[in-house]
Amino acid sequence: MPIDTSAVSGQIVCVTGAGGFIASWLVKLLLEKGYMVRGTVRNPDDQKNAHLRNLQGAKERLSLFSADLLDFESLQAAIMGCHGVFHTASPVTDDPDKVEQAIIGTKNVMTAAAEANIRRVVFTSSIGTVYMNPNRSPDTVVDESCLSDLEFCKNTKNWYCYAKTKAEQAAWEVAKERGIDLVVVNPMLVLGPMLQEGVNASVVHIMKYLTGSAKTYVNAVQGYVDVKDVAKAHLLVYETPSASGRYICVESMLHRGELVEILANFFPQYPLPTKCSDEVNPRKKPYKYTVEKLKSLGMEFTPIKQCIYETVKSLQEKVSGQIVCVTGAGGFIASWLVKLLLEKGYIVRGTVRNPRDQKNAHLRNLQGAKERLSLFSADLLDFESLKAAIMGCHGVFHTASPVTDDPEKVEQAIIGTKNVMIAAAEANVRRVVFTSSIGTVYMNPNRSPDMVVDESCWSDLEFCKNTKNWYCYAKTKAEQAAWEVAKERGIDLVVLNPMLVLGPMLQEGVNASVVHIMKYLTGSTKTYVNAVQGYVDVKDVAKAHLLVYETSSASGRYICVESMLHRGELVDILADFFPQYPLPTK
Repeated sequence: MPIDTSAVSGQIVCVTGAGGFIASWLVKLLLEKGYMVRGTVRNPDDQKNAHLRNLQGAKERLSLFSADLLDFESLQAAIMGCHGVFHTASPVTDDPDKVEQAIIGTKNVMTAAAEANIRRVVFTSSIGTVYMNPNRSPDTVVDESCLSDLEFCKNTKNWYCYAKTKAEQAAWEVAKERGIDLVVVNPMLVLGPMLQEGVNASVVHIMKYLTGSAKTYVNAVQGYVDVKDVAKAHLLVYETPSASGRYICVESMLHRGELVEILANFFPQYPLPTKCSDEVNPRKKPYKYTVEKLKSLGMEFTPIKQCIYETVKSLQEKVSGQIVCVTGAGGFIASWLVKLLLEKGYIVRGTVRNPRDQKNAHLRNLQGAKERLSLFSADLLDFESLKAAIMGCHGVFHTASPVTDDPEKVEQAIIGTKNVMIAAAEANVRRVVFTSSIGTVYMNPNRSPDMVVDESCWSDLEFCKNTKNWYCYAKTKAEQAAWEVAKERGIDLVVLNPMLVLGPMLQEGVNASVVHIMKYLTGSTKTYVNAVQGYVDVKDVAKAHLLVYETSSASGRYICVESMLHRGELVDILADFFPQYPLPTK
């Protein structure tokens, strides 16, 4: 039987990888039970660990330690003085180069635990260390005695299961050598509500069906278990003196078709697949397994339907899981915006002319792009293509617009903007953020020199035409069109008006605003003009877009600039940093 709760008060335990999906729930449960918790994270001050500090009891009984699995000393500092260790941190990857990291990290934790004379170590392993064996008979009941075949994992390039198996084996080896009381939990696919900010790998398993990126479901089965139950299982095997060995942790096995049916019953509004990718072969059947060992300790599981429902509700409630569309996703500003959205956990649909074009490769290489970025072939003048990309989205960032001084393209900018706005209206998006320009604000010859330029200012269209500033004319007309459609269709529109945008480029080609710098570096400009210009970093512009999208009270227009510089000041700065270039001096 589990020990009395009163006995744990004051016990110090360490949870490695404390900010993770399972670990966050484990930390929450440990705090609720009265434990003193030390959590290892890479950077305790990182905002992505804020959810841990907000847990009940965290202020009094949670300490976050900066540690790395490959840095033994950092682990030793966190573990020394603890009564128990929960080792949940491990790379979730299909990269064969990270296998060794998982093994070394596990050995480091186990060795540090041995040196600290820990009472018990609970290791978070995986069903992937149990069932990967092609020679197992279909009649064999999978239990804790089963081990995955390492050669089979290697041959099928299942590096996740290979790494997990090698790491668990390493844990058992060190436990035997050093006399450590080790207990291992082997959960199947873990779902459930998220405490952490970002979307974890296992929840992506659900998300791909909700976003429409999976057009069919595979003919396969999968075991599922609720994250809260996995946390409970860890605590149960830690607190039960008789617990030993391995414990499979799963509530139900489902065919993907059954999973999709459950999702469709709860959430019919999502574009869920209705067909199996394999319509030739019979539906795969689940393998036999047992969880009697864990149940014998008193474990009770959350019904899987409830778990699936709570998973999706959690996605809906968080920023993570929101679907947004970024038009012109391959552009200078847009690329940084896509990067930031992915980092924040959004599911991103990016419109580009040709998703297979090599110039969009940088988008596919962004962290999180594989799981949460879909590129749509769309043209601003093709309403149906925009509608297909925007339908089902929560929000739209309209960054795509012709950057040109060609008067013939003014109408394209206006029509394109109207098309995006109407598609957004028809999709009932929560908010549209439109990338406009300072060119829609300051072009007015009648403005007094003493007047402060703010968001209420508008450029004079006749002045733009007379001076043949077609860029500012087109931008102003397009923004006005956006506001008109927003008013007509009841769209929540917020506009960003950045000045000249500079900064590092993610995309392959050089964009128009960076040419502003480049002309001085190449020597093609022998003098600088007597003029001033406002500048802002592209990363800040991306942040501003996200800020006005996420802030419910945001409304209207927002000028975005860091500094105004005379061209002479700009050249001086360049000369200080890069004296090797033939910069103008006059």
